[in-house]
Amino acid sequence: QPPEIKFPLHDVHFNKTLGIVRKACFLALLAPTIFYVLHNVPRKRKYQQFYSHYDPLDAFDRMMNGGYMESCPPGSGGKKDDKDKK
Repeated sequence: QPPEIKFPLHDVHFNKTLGIVRKACFLALLAPTIFYVLHNVPRKRKYQQFYSHYDPLDAFDRMMNGGYMESCPPGSGGKKDDKDKK
């Protein structure tokens, strides 16, 4: 009588599924971490550097003198107020 050959089919599907789930969990943790380090951290650094030297009044004067605001036409001055002269 030939020897009985046993194939290792016990839990093959379960082990493959478990491996796929492990990889998915690992990638689900790795992808946002990489995105944070490579995208968000440099972006935060750029914003921090920009706003540490940002002067909103100077930016307002540039927009006003450039004619970007309807309420403040170019050359209106903006700083002088007619109500103060009364």
